[in-house]
Amino acid sequence: MKTTDIVVVGGGIIGFSLAYGLAKKGAHVNVLDNVKGMYSASRGNFGLVWVQGKGQGMPHYAEWTLQASREWHNFSEELSDASGIEIDYQQPGGFEVCLGEKEWSMRKAELEQLRDEFPGGNYDYQMLDRKQMQEYIPKMRLGEIVTGASYCQHDGHLNPLKLLTALIAAHKETGAELYTDQKVESVSYRNKCFEIKTAKDNYSAKKVVLACGLGIKELAQQVGLKIPIRPQRGQILVTERAKPSLEFPFVTIRQTHEGSFMLGASHEEVGYNTETTLDQMRKIATHTVQTFPELSRLQLIRCWGALRVLTPDAKPVYVESESCPGAYVATSHSGITLTPLHARILPAWILEGTTPEGFEQFHSNRFDA
Repeated sequence: MKTTDIVVVGGGIIGFSLAYGLAKKGAHVNVLDNVKGMYSASRGNFGLVWVQGKGQGMPHYAEWTLQASREWHNFSEELSDASGIEIDYQQPGGFEVCLGEKEWSMRKAELEQLRDEFPGGNYDYQMLDRKQMQEYIPKMRLGEIVTGASYCQHDGHLNPLKLLTALIAAHKETGAELYTDQKVESVSYRNKCFEIKTAKDNYSAKKVVLACGLGIKELAQQVGLKIPIRPQRGQILVTERAKPSLEFPFVTIRQTHEGSFMLGASHEEVGYNTETTLDQMRKIATHTVQTFPELSRLQLIRCWGALRVLTPDAKPVYVESESCPGAYVATSHSGITLTPLHARILPAWILEGTTPEGFEQFHSNRFDA
């Protein structure tokens, strides 16, 4: 039996963000990761740090996302210093392109609603027509069908694999421990202590944090929590490298630090299937070429499918069990965007019970009805 202060179940970006922050506050943390899992959202991610469009119907989520984006510069520097790894973070602002007047009008209405719901009405975005949009990206010719785009100055992008690698390295520098190939089979609670069993070992801890994505649902039931989560497949295409020409990330197109274009992403309700399909790849490629015709000249070199981790409203859940105090769940579709807050704010909630203002909106009881 291995004994520690806190066990974090899940070695993805959310799990390691939390573990890094907890260890920095002095807790002894063990991370249990099932590296053989096939559905990792962290390893199949598009790499956006995104604000615009998030929070409709939940104003605090919009605030939470904006706060995270404002902390990303400092956090990326901190993480680089702690790990020695650059994660290629950039924040030039970002676009969501509109193909046709109908898309432009719908996008405008969506963001106006977010602005009206946002505290003080100060939701930061711009709707750009085609000419204004082209001025931002003079090196890339827009397709004829492009009407315009929404733009938000707080949006950015990074290399998600470098982010995960940096978090793991920084986590190890704190003295915390990582145990791989550890599929958690059960979590039990007795005498104010948790016993976590895997196929290989047993662990004992005062607190346990479930941050294992699609694995949360089953384990959460064992500590008295009902967390509705479903998988949604997204497919991504990657081109050969090209000279730098697109400084700004789009929600479906971005040029990486190395020069490749990442193209995405589908939204498919296919259960736990991570296969790629010619039909969806064709749709992604068509949308890309409609936006930037010159990208049709590039060779596609890679594609993959990965699973998003979604709650019914696609917004985060942060909750502590009432029947098993000390058992926590942390899950969010915006794991990359919210990384600074997961590392800097959630540890105080877990260790000290410090609850951020408006945090009750993220409780899983919103799904009880």
